[in-house]
Parts: sequence; C-alpha cells; structure tokens
Amino acid sequence: MELLDPGFRMTLRHILKSATTAPREAQKILSMVLAEELLIPSRTVFLAAPWISDIVIFENSVGNFDGLNPEWGHKEIRLIEVLSSIVANNTRLVIRVRPNTPQNEKFKSRLSIKLLDAGLLDLLDWAEVPDFHTKGLLTDRVWIGGSMNFTNNGIDVNAESLIVDFDPEKVAGLRIEFSSYVHE
Repeated sequence: MELLDPGFRMTLRHILKSATTAPREAQKILSMVLAEELLIPSRTVFLAAPWISDIVIFENSVGNFDGLNPEWGHKEIRLIEVLSSIVANNTRLVIRVRPNTPQNEKFKSRLSIKLLDAGLLDLLDWAEVPDFHTKGLLTDRVWIGGSMNFTNNGIDVNAESLIVDFDPEKVAGLRIEFSSYVHE
C-alpha cells in the first residue's frame, strides 16, 4: 500500500522554534536555501528584515561547505560573506530594513564595503523604510517568511514562527507582489 502519491512533493513547511524547542531549525533552513542559491542563482534575491545582523549561516570549520566557495576557509561563514558570494553570481540583491538602527547601519556598511571591493556594489538595492515590519527571504524558488528577524536573537533565542514555501506558483506570485512592494 502506497501512502503517498509518487508525484507528491512537499511544498510548504511550518517551523515553530524557540531557544529550547527546535532551536537550530531556522538556521538549518536558511543554510539549505542559501546553499541552493549559491549553486543555482536567482535573478534577484529579496531580503526583508526590520533588523539585520551578520549571523552565522554555515559552520565550515571542517570544510563541509568548501564546495560552495573554496575561498571561505575553515571558519564560521556569516551572512555578509554568503550574500557577497550570491551577488558574485550576478544576482541582484534587494534588502529592505527599518531606518536609523545602528545594527542595520553597521551591516550595510560592511556589506557595501565587501561588494565595492569586489566591484559588485551596483547589484545591491538597499532601502530603509519607515515602520517596516515585513520579514523574509525570497529567491526564484522559495519564500521563507514569518516573525523572525535576521539577527542572532531571531535565529538563536526568540520564539519564532516561519513558513517555508517551495510552491513554484506561490513563489512566482510573491516575486511579482514583492517586486512592486519594495519599489514604493
């Protein structure tokens, strides 16, 4: 007896996490999606986070992720390094945050310097939006949305709810909506 249709593909996942319940799930899903992004680049990656910091994406101390970028070395690989590698694949990076927050300004400065040094700053579209509260990551293939900011507290500490959607039709619809939303 077959329990699942052979054509069945899970396209939606809900993650409820806290510091004590499924604490690494958010980091695991981010690393999976960003690894895929490095292997199969999107035209544009949208990152929406009222607050953002240079969180750890890959633990590469033994070289597990050398195939994604051999120049990283054996260390923790943080969001700025990953986003820079994504942009190096000729992917436009659209980031929306809240204005006037020191941690966002520090992140923008470090990311901008890294992209400028690589000659890729023109692929960054950064804007600060008053009262911004949308949170998520959108590629050509997946949407990760929910309550989590891209910060250490969001990843490691806070109780958060995330939805990960791989449905191609939903992702395409979100890309259309998000494209018009971020240009307002």
